[in-house]
Amino acid sequence: MTIRYDSAGLERHYLLDMLAGAGGCVLEIGCGDGRLTRKYAELAERVVGIDLPASLPPAGAEPLGECVSLAAASGARLPFAPRCFDLAIFALSF
Repeated sequence: MTIRYDSAGLERHYLLDMLAGAGGCVLEIGCGDGRLTRKYAELAERVVGIDLPASLPPAGAEPLGECVSLAAASGARLPFAPRCFDLAIFALSF
């Protein structure tokens, strides 16, 4: 997959608008290496990113932030209790 850069910053602007006032706990389904996560993580109290094991950053990769944790899981079967997140992001995951 080719990485595309958002030179106009529209992606970040959209994320910041969506998260404004939400704070709380965010679930990001299909977080991959955290490219999108880095753009909004400072706005949330806690971010949990999930993806298939092969898509997650390797051990020892640059941390995404203190409030971010990553887990190997499928978006088809979420391993979380109902209503434990304030917001879910599912972007560019296919």
